[in-house]
Amino acid sequence: MYLLFPLLLLFMMVLAVIFHFRKKRIICKIKCMCTEEKLELLNELTAPFGFCYELCHDVFTSRTDAWQWEFGYRWLYDKNAAHFNMVFDCEPVYFDYDGRTWMLEFWKGQYGINIGGEIGIYQAERIIPPSERKHVLFHAVPEKDMLSFSVCMYNGTSLLYNLSCRKHWWLAGFSMGCYSVPELLKMDITIAFGNRQMMYAFVDSMYEIGYRSGDISICGNSVSFVFDRPKTPQPRTSHLFISAWALWKDRLFLFFYCRITKVFCHTLDKLLYLYEYLPFVFRHMMRIHCYSRRKPRMRSRS
Repeated sequence: MYLLFPLLLLFMMVLAVIFHFRKKRIICKIKCMCTEEKLELLNELTAPFGFCYELCHDVFTSRTDAWQWEFGYRWLYDKNAAHFNMVFDCEPVYFDYDGRTWMLEFWKGQYGINIGGEIGIYQAERIIPPSERKHVLFHAVPEKDMLSFSVCMYNGTSLLYNLSCRKHWWLAGFSMGCYSVPELLKMDITIAFGNRQMMYAFVDSMYEIGYRSGDISICGNSVSFVFDRPKTPQPRTSHLFISAWALWKDRLFLFFYCRITKVFCHTLDKLLYLYEYLPFVFRHMMRIHCYSRRKPRMRSRS
């Protein structure tokens, strides 16, 4: 019994020494890598999560072949997002075109220890009456129906990133290691449609939910507007306590992230260091927008 405490103390000291030298070895390894090697490695690590890192913008963006494509969209995703530490404003815009109901949705807010925004386009298999839209699964569009998106994301008056002319079904951009509240974030959005009929169907639905003619700019087949204050009812308002709890946890996780990775200044170095030092934490953090841990089998986009 008397030997137990000294042995435990000795064991802890040995572990501390091991972790100290392991930490120094990892730091040295990362510092010796060139930027191209770091970028290639990080994108290899993040690809299974559906994201890639763009060094020029210091932002994680969604891949067109991201596994999230398989799940489509349900209204419950927005309703339950706070349970997954995601607190955001959202704006679903439903419109009927070509014999189907389509949905373009915009999101902005806090995603774990990231701030960012998303644009997604989805379609149903038929015309969906308004009373049924919250109960229907909307499928992510195939490649032939993808649209060209451009987004400027602002946190207050500061530009976070600018993603221009990206043909996508779900364009997302997340700045790692940042904190804000949805009300401070703003998205300048431009969407290029394939034809004017589809564009006007979308614009008419924008008017129906509360946007005015002065809020929307039309040029050719493109529509530009600002997503600042959402016009539609927000699902998170029915979970105010859960949303506040999620934001508190996000701030706590952000504090630990900054403390653990303080030896580096840039996101690229911080994440590679975290991957080498605490790989399970890295994997958890990269589930930026994930409702299921199961990686599904991709279906054909044809």
